[in-house]
Amino acid sequence: MKTKAVLFFFSALIFITLQGCGTGYVNNSGSTGNDIQYDQNNQTPDNQSVAFDQQYNVDDLNQYGDWENYDSYGRVWRPSVAPGWQPFTNGHWAYDGYDWVWVSYEPFGWMVYHYGSWENTPEYGWVWIPEQDAWSPATVDWIYYDDQVAWAPRRAHNRLWSEPWQQDNVHPWVVVPMKDFNRENVISYRMNNDTRNGFEQPKTIERRQPDFKVVQSRVSEPIQTVKIEREPVQRNNVSNVVTPPVDRNPVDQRPPIDRNPQGVKPPENRNPVDQKPPVERNPVGNNQQQPGRNQNAPRVQPQNDKPIYHMQIPPQERQKVDKYRPAVEKNVLIKKAPDNRQNNNDNRQKNNQGKK
Repeated sequence: MKTKAVLFFFSALIFITLQGCGTGYVNNSGSTGNDIQYDQNNQTPDNQSVAFDQQYNVDDLNQYGDWENYDSYGRVWRPSVAPGWQPFTNGHWAYDGYDWVWVSYEPFGWMVYHYGSWENTPEYGWVWIPEQDAWSPATVDWIYYDDQVAWAPRRAHNRLWSEPWQQDNVHPWVVVPMKDFNRENVISYRMNNDTRNGFEQPKTIERRQPDFKVVQSRVSEPIQTVKIEREPVQRNNVSNVVTPPVDRNPVDQRPPIDRNPQGVKPPENRNPVDQKPPVERNPVGNNQQQPGRNQNAPRVQPQNDKPIYHMQIPPQERQKVDKYRPAVEKNVLIKKAPDNRQNNNDNRQKNNQGKK
């Protein structure tokens, strides 16, 4: 009888051990680095309960757009704008001594034109994709050829637009004559038609930001160098409704295994002295895939230790912004009404307390 009890005990112990070593669910969906992998408690790998895109929820974005879940990009920001709008049009270029900096006439421009990337979607039009990148003078792709300068919003996934002289349905490039490149409200000088036929190549092509000396030789007035100041931004509380994380294993999800079922005693420590530590199943440097992780997706680090900077418009550029921003806000942007749900809830609670 004792022999059968011992055999039963060890059989149960072996079964529990094998169940604990089984592989978990592996998410094989694609990712851009904007996705966050959640555990069963809706926490990120670094125990951060705030989703990645929420790090960018500031008033200027929440008042002029909405957050959407879109395709493999994860959470994207959709600006509320008039039809035909596209990024990097309402503003002008300034030179800081090293780079051409985009000075936007839109209140949210300090964020979406210096961080992240853009995509033109059939459902929402242009959407902004937050990414883990540092502040940039302008998140654009450059090309200048012959006597023309062109720029287009930088795309996600390192994708490229077709050439600006080719015919397509998006027309993401803004092309201006080089002599007008440093003009205020530069969209007024946009070239809508290219003189080339079909896919004819220009004589000279430079796929980088235009050289300062080349631009200066084409424009009539001396280009002034401006000093760009930046200050860290205090992230605000999230005001938009955030979709909860997707259940990564909704079908056939097994219940957690009882590691100590009733009636089964834990194994006796046979070697209490000089006991070796448990073997690390995934030591540093081991490329073995972890259960429950998307092996193809890069690890998303928390954003709390990377500040977001607000670009301060130089004084000599401020008058240009003040000149054009009212018309842009009136004719192009659609400002959302403030979210008063929290205030209404607070007022209801005060009224209920007063009745008591």
